[in-house]
Amino acid sequence: MRKKIIGIILLVLIVFGGYKLFANVSANNVNSKSIQFSYDDITEYKGDNPYVYVNDNKPYFTGSEIKNERYLKYGPLDSLKRGTSAIACINYDSMPVEDDKKGDSDSIHPTGWNNATYEEIGGACQVRTQIIPWCFGGSDTDKKNYITASPYMTDNMNVYVVKIARYLEETSNHVMYRVTPVFNKEELMCRGVLMEAYSVEDNGEGICFNVFLYNVQPGLDYIYSTGESKYTGRFIDVAVKADDVSNDYDYILNNRSMLIHKHDCENALRIGTKNKIYSYADESELIQVGYRWAECCKQ
Repeated sequence: MRKKIIGIILLVLIVFGGYKLFANVSANNVNSKSIQFSYDDITEYKGDNPYVYVNDNKPYFTGSEIKNERYLKYGPLDSLKRGTSAIACINYDSMPVEDDKKGDSDSIHPTGWNNATYEEIGGACQVRTQIIPWCFGGSDTDKKNYITASPYMTDNMNVYVVKIARYLEETSNHVMYRVTPVFNKEELMCRGVLMEAYSVEDNGEGICFNVFLYNVQPGLDYIYSTGESKYTGRFIDVAVKADDVSNDYDYILNNRSMLIHKHDCENALRIGTKNKIYSYADESELIQVGYRWAECCKQ
C-alpha cells in the first residue's frame, strides 16, 4: 500500500495557509436543494469570531444525500463565472499519496481576484482557495474548484480540514463534505462560505458540523464587488506591535508548531506573522483539532 502523505498535507494546510442569496450560488446538480440557509440570519462580523454555527451546528445533508461510497461533484460556474457549491463523500483513500503531484494553479484567477500586499498584515490579502481541498481529492487545476478568499478565512477553514483529515487517517469511515460560497447579489468576492461535514458510519459521532466562516481579513476592508481592499487597522489579528493588538482574544496560536499560548505570553510575541493566530475558540475545540499547550503556558 502506498503511504499517504497526511503529514505533508497537514503541514501545507497549516503554513499556507441585503441577502438570501443561496438560490444564486447553489448548483442545481450538487444536492443543494436540502440547504435551508439564509445569509439574512447571519450576524455581521464584529471581529469577535471568525465563524458562526448554523442550524445548531447540524449539517443539512438529507438521508438520500448521505453515501458510503466516494464521489465528488462540482457545481458549474454561474453566469458571472463564480464558483458554486461542491459536495463530496471522502475517505482515507481519497487523500493523495507520496507520488501524487499538484498541478500549477498560478494562472487561475477566481472572480474577485484583486490581490495586493500589505506590510501591516504580513503579506498578500487574498488566497486562491479550493472549495474541495486537494488533500480530499479536489482538483487543483479546475476553475470550478476555486474562490477568492482572505488568508484569515482560509486559515480557519483549514482548522476544520485538518480535523477531518486526522479522522480519516484514524478510521476507515466516510465523511460527507460540502462547501458553498455565499455571494451578495452580483459581487465577485464571496462574503463567506458555508462548511458542512458528517461522518457516515458512526452517524456523525466523529465529525459533525455546520459553520459559516466570514471572508474577512483583520485590519482590512474588502470591496466585495471587485475584490479590492484597503487597510483600516480594525480587528487587528496579525503580529504587529503588542500595544496595537487588543486583548479581547483568548489565546495566541502558533499555527506551525500547533502550540497554544496565553495572550500575555512573551514567547508568543516572537511567533512569526505567517504562523500567528489570535484565537477566540474554546480550549477544548483547539485540543480537539490537534493543538496543545506550550510548555511556557501550561495551566
